[in-house]
Amino acid sequence: MPIDLSFNVTERSSVVIDASFKDVDGSTIPVGSIKSITWTLKDVSTGTVVNNREDESVTPDNPIHIFLSDEDLVVINRKNASEKKELIVHVVYDSKYKMDATLNETCLFKVARQASG
Repeated sequence: MPIDLSFNVTERSSVVIDASFKDVDGSTIPVGSIKSITWTLKDVSTGTVVNNREDESVTPDNPIHIFLSDEDLVVINRKNASEKKELIVHVVYDSKYKMDATLNETCLFKVARQASG
């Protein structure tokens, strides 16, 4: 189930989304066990990848900090006051239960259209 973030982001502003990772037993995944981390940013209503942000590679760490700004945070359909975006994080790690285990987490957040002035 996606994590629905309880804040709105203004279009073309900046936001940092922090993500930390736990194994199936609830223990924190050690950095040395993480083989790869990638993330993708999508527009929920269209399924379109936003700003070519697909399978963006991140240096393995726990937690990670994903910085989004400018073209990452746009309202695609200009008739909408806001749009929901989905950040999908994919982690491959060695668990004590399985080698090359995968973890897929998603979070949802809204981008509010910038007022024209």
